[in-house]
Amino acid sequence: MLPRIRGIIPLSVLALLCACEKAPPPDPFCRYEEAPATAGIKPDQGAIQILAPVEQYMYVFDDKGKQLASERTNRVLGVQAGTYQVRVNNSSHTVYAKSKTLTKCEAGALLATGATEQYFYVFDLSGAQLASERLGKAVALFPGKYEARLNNSRAAVEINPGTPTEIRSGTLSVPAKTDEYYYVFDSAGNQLSSAKLSTPLSLFAGAWTLKINNSQARVEITAGAVTEFKPGALLVKGATDEYYYVFDGAGNQLASAKLRQALSFAEGSYTLKLNNAPVPIKVEAGGTTEYTAGSVTVKGAGDDYYYVLDPLGNQLASARVGGSLSLPAGKYQVKRGQDARPVEVAEGKDAVLAW
Repeated sequence: MLPRIRGIIPLSVLALLCACEKAPPPDPFCRYEEAPATAGIKPDQGAIQILAPVEQYMYVFDDKGKQLASERTNRVLGVQAGTYQVRVNNSSHTVYAKSKTLTKCEAGALLATGATEQYFYVFDLSGAQLASERLGKAVALFPGKYEARLNNSRAAVEINPGTPTEIRSGTLSVPAKTDEYYYVFDSAGNQLSSAKLSTPLSLFAGAWTLKINNSQARVEITAGAVTEFKPGALLVKGATDEYYYVFDGAGNQLASAKLRQALSFAEGSYTLKLNNAPVPIKVEAGGTTEYTAGSVTVKGAGDDYYYVLDPLGNQLASARVGGSLSLPAGKYQVKRGQDARPVEVAEGKDAVLAW
């Protein structure tokens, strides 16, 4: 019962009396108890305790956004009576403190698990990043809806008070024989992540597109499981220091490499071009497709050029007299000046024309 005060009551005293009588509004995540003597707070203070499944830090801010104090979760922090914004890993909740009262609020936690040591990230529904942590470690958060991201794959999560929410990732494994990279895209064509071949990636469950040297395949990632995708390798051998090129069935160039350097591709049929001469090839999962080119060399006096044409007369390539050109096995014409001669190229052999 409040004591009777005679005369005019100053506004400051009246405001204090009203504040003392005013009860905190209902809060689904907070409860109010008499502050225990063991709390270690001053007589005119209240206290805040954020209970969480994992011990991390809470930060207390005033209504202007100024940080006032911090403490570990599950520990008691003494504060003056008032209204505060409390943040745990940048998730925020409005907390009311009364003198001689302990305000206990329950946070939850997000635990993302996976087979790699990669990091997951937590975002609010506005797209602002709140926190990040290594897979297998939990992040304390106030209850609510969030978005978890792992190598830019996304999953909606809801955090409940007092308990950790677990979300399991799957693993994409792409074992291969070359020292190249693979890339993961979503259904809209946005690149999510990349890694060296034979280096696994953790992803949230879903259907993704895998690309290796611009060849592509659909992969399905399942929570808690390993999805293995085996590309094949293409190795084109030749005697010259030239490049070969690989095209898909629509005629799009996918990749190129120097002769004797292997490339990895998703299983399928492709077209190999060497000095513009095409040859169909097939790449099998987990295997290595080897193709050995032949070559043509024109020897003679002079420093002019010779030209190689296909059977229809289309020019494929050219080189100085005395130089060599790698070509797929087949029949060609070699032209020097106005003179033309037929030549047959065999795998692994050099067809020499003395001119």
